[in-house]
Amino acid sequence: MKIRLSSSIRQLTLLGFFVVVIPLMIALVSTVFQVDRLAVQMQKAVRNSAQAVEASRLITTQALSMERSAEQYGVLRDPLLLERYQTQQKQLTEAIARLSALPIQTDLSNQIKKLSQREEALFGQLKKWDVIPGNDSQKLDPIFKLVEIVRPIPKTVTEWIINNSETMDLQIERVQRMLLWQAIALTPLALILAAIFSILITRPLRNLGKAIHRLGAGELTTAVSVSGPEDIKELGKQLEWMRQRLSELDQQKLFFLQHVSHELKTPLTAIREGTGLLRDEVVGPLNEEQDDVVKILQESTLLLQTQVEGLLNFNLAMALDRLSKLQPVNLAEIANEVVKKHQLAMRPRHIYVKKEIFPVDILGEPEQLWTVIDNLLSNAIKYSPDAAEIKIKLYVENKMAYLDVIDQGAGIHAESRQQIFEPFFQGKQLAKSPVKGTGLGLAIAQRYVHLHKGNIQVIESSQGAHLRVCLPLALTGEEK
Repeated sequence: MKIRLSSSIRQLTLLGFFVVVIPLMIALVSTVFQVDRLAVQMQKAVRNSAQAVEASRLITTQALSMERSAEQYGVLRDPLLLERYQTQQKQLTEAIARLSALPIQTDLSNQIKKLSQREEALFGQLKKWDVIPGNDSQKLDPIFKLVEIVRPIPKTVTEWIINNSETMDLQIERVQRMLLWQAIALTPLALILAAIFSILITRPLRNLGKAIHRLGAGELTTAVSVSGPEDIKELGKQLEWMRQRLSELDQQKLFFLQHVSHELKTPLTAIREGTGLLRDEVVGPLNEEQDDVVKILQESTLLLQTQVEGLLNFNLAMALDRLSKLQPVNLAEIANEVVKKHQLAMRPRHIYVKKEIFPVDILGEPEQLWTVIDNLLSNAIKYSPDAAEIKIKLYVENKMAYLDVIDQGAGIHAESRQQIFEPFFQGKQLAKSPVKGTGLGLAIAQRYVHLHKGNIQVIESSQGAHLRVCLPLALTGEEK
């Protein structure tokens, strides 16, 4: 069963935000809870410490006062001293009760219990004195002294407070460690969730961008299929509709060009034959002006024939989807033949070709590979200045054949490097050759190179244009 997260990028983004925030909110709530509980414990500890100190102070003060009152009563037998003792006894009992109510340690509890027992014994002695007739003075026996028991109580209370403080320190450290481990655990979790939703959001957009790029590059054979939220799928369907429409228009364009090319070729042949008959004076002698007109017609028909043949070759190249026949091809031999063919055109302009051609064999169609090298060299000659040098390099590297054609012209602008392979594109640079091209040479070359499972690209160059063709070797093709 396929889980559907959302129906739109907006919903997926909001869902991702909430899912990423959830662990962070859990961490925040846990932190607030732990800190609040720790604060309550600290407040309670401070309050207990203050009450313990105050109670121990009162116990010490009242115990000493009671012992003094008891000694005075034993000497003077004044009933007021006994009443004062009883008042102090009540205050001592209250202070002991407050201290006992606190979570005190065992030593302090035993001391308080011992103090209560000693005080009860002292009070019992005072009652005995009260019933003895006469006014004879009595000295308080050391066994009824309270000071010996009271003296260590403040120290014990201080130790208890220190122990409580150390316990709170341990509690604080425990909470800090827990919060640290919580942050260590939840932060990567939040990052992982953010990364997952980032992929879920960006992947369909990236696929959509790739599909748009393919359409922009003229690759109309691959169907557009984009998965993801509904709005992205809808955009993918619209792009697929656009691709089909563009493919239909492209087919119509190719059919129109093919039809027009064939239709132009027949009357063009008749015009060439007619101008040839006039030039040969078959219908009679021509004067000087008529001869000039015939020359113009003949040159124009030759140029028009070249352009029509270029259209036919382009239509043929675009109609192919795979190579029909494969055979071993000597690229070095083809490259030398192409250079030799253009020698006549380069000689009047004093253009020199520097060759670095090594033996290279590949598997392919000789005519198409010949056309590729011919179009590249023709393009280099067309944009090279007079008395320039054109370099042709043919070599093998990493089981691939490389053909570099480098001229000394104005070069190719960065914004034109992808467009130069589009049909009918004419660069901004002015051609040095008087023959104007059709803008189909590089488009045909790219098509033939792709049919051979290779690629053609523009290489960064400090001077002139640098085109590189990369083709698989014949050995690789045989192994496959």
